[in-house]
Amino acid sequence: MRRQRNRCFPTKAVAVWHQLDDRGHMQIVERYLREAGSFENVRSLDRSPRRMFSDPLYAVIGESAGHHEKGD
Repeated sequence: MRRQRNRCFPTKAVAVWHQLDDRGHMQIVERYLREAGSFENVRSLDRSPRRMFSDPLYAVIGESAGHHEKGD
């Protein structure tokens, strides 16, 4: 499982992170997991409470495909 927060240190985040919304953040994390090559069934979930004043909850999940080395 990969957990991420919506908060970041602006000087440490990749530049594109600042240009994306929450959905874009999930898509880029999905891409990172897919390109790593060791995850299957990668998908994003929005489990945010449906109340006006609450914190959002987003998850990007995938199943381990076992050890994978680049070039395999």
